[in-house]
Amino acid sequence: MDKNILQKNSKVLRKKTAVVPLNKIGSKKIKTIIEKMKKAVHSREDGVAIAAPQIGELLKIFVISKKAFKIISEEKGGLLKKFNDKVFINPELIRLSKEKTGVEEGCLSIKDIYGVVNRSKKATIKAYDENGKSFTMGGSGLIAQIFQHEMDHLEGVLFTDKTLSMWEIDQREIEKHRTKKNLKIVFWGTSSFSVVVLEELKKGGVMPSLIVTAPDKPKGRKLLMTPPEVKVWADQNNIDCIQPEKLDHSVVKNLEANLEAELPSGLGSSASKWDLFIVASYGKIIPKNIFDLPKYGTLNIHPSLLPKLRGASPIKTAILEDEKNTGVTIMLIDEEMDHGPIVVSKKTEIGNWPPKSLELEKKLAKEGAGLLVDVIPRWTNGEIEIQEQNHKSATYSKKIKKEDALIDFKDDPYLNYRKIQAFDDNPRAYFFVEKAGKKIRVIITDAKFENGELKILRIVPEGKKEMSYEEFQKGLK
Repeated sequence: MDKNILQKNSKVLRKKTAVVPLNKIGSKKIKTIIEKMKKAVHSREDGVAIAAPQIGELLKIFVISKKAFKIISEEKGGLLKKFNDKVFINPELIRLSKEKTGVEEGCLSIKDIYGVVNRSKKATIKAYDENGKSFTMGGSGLIAQIFQHEMDHLEGVLFTDKTLSMWEIDQREIEKHRTKKNLKIVFWGTSSFSVVVLEELKKGGVMPSLIVTAPDKPKGRKLLMTPPEVKVWADQNNIDCIQPEKLDHSVVKNLEANLEAELPSGLGSSASKWDLFIVASYGKIIPKNIFDLPKYGTLNIHPSLLPKLRGASPIKTAILEDEKNTGVTIMLIDEEMDHGPIVVSKKTEIGNWPPKSLELEKKLAKEGAGLLVDVIPRWTNGEIEIQEQNHKSATYSKKIKKEDALIDFKDDPYLNYRKIQAFDDNPRAYFFVEKAGKKIRVIITDAKFENGELKILRIVPEGKKEMSYEEFQKGLK
């Protein structure tokens, strides 16, 4: 809690406020007061608005936090977008509906006390903004409730003076169940695995404020510059995205600039910090000066049961090595690759083994994201004790090369089947045949393993469309 927020025993809260002279709006003094109010309301997870008396200033000013507008938009099913704090100077309630309803209220100046207050369902206010421009704003529901609550503050009235009923809540319980939506999160990811994680986080109410992904790259025969899948997802969900070439000091500055955009103007990165970084298949090692930035550290979703299969290709390696005992790990990143302490891990049951790598990737991404959604509240509340990995038991995933996907039919059939299942995207399992003295590359898209035998089902011959293997063999005769 911000120590600048006065509490209920303060005599200032019981005094009426003075009108701000119009020629003083925009002055350094008034700007400083407004920024102080913004900082105070943003210091509390449950802060949606604040009046000047609550920071010791007897002036007719209140601020509605952007958090309130975001809550209202989400309740109405609105699109995700950026909101700004709204300043009300010399506000006047010019209209209140006759119809009233009992609403639950709390107050930043009355810790842990809540109550039901009878409020008009609709309200309209006339005021000046921080630039001295006059405006009128009306609203219902939460906005109408905030208008009336803050106007009471400007008259020296507290909501407890009007409660129909009142109760006390343990703040620790509020913190324990606080919404994940209020956390300022940066997501780092690039691949299709990352996109599945983002979708699952979204379903669980965990939306990042910023996404960091790889730069656009040339793709296809025409080498057209193509954004990573994560960049496309970010655009579709109206989330800011940065694509640094290098993770140097300019990235730190960029992160700070984006943080300032999340905060009230003028507060800067010294007033707060990112709460959490989440990493899921980003593709680069993040340096310490960056992963140490957030308040609650940097958590990584790794698709294996660490310390087994550290490295960049644990999914393909698990299939290639016939490692059926697989799952996901949430770990706290440190300076070494997949070396950090374990926050939580979970074994994943795989029905038909071995699966295709894309199928396993999707399953583990969903499992990992779901695990993270459950973990975040407990992690940010300090309820999880991390466990050091058993580094002596560490194993490492393969560094995949294109040649690894080559199928040699002289090899063990089950090994070849695992290779076909593992190499179903990039690279894809392939073999060569000769036709009319020409070596043809053939990609395998589907196969099965029965009674100790490998059966090729579907293939894509070089320069042609997908076909059955049986049809292809007929064409070779």
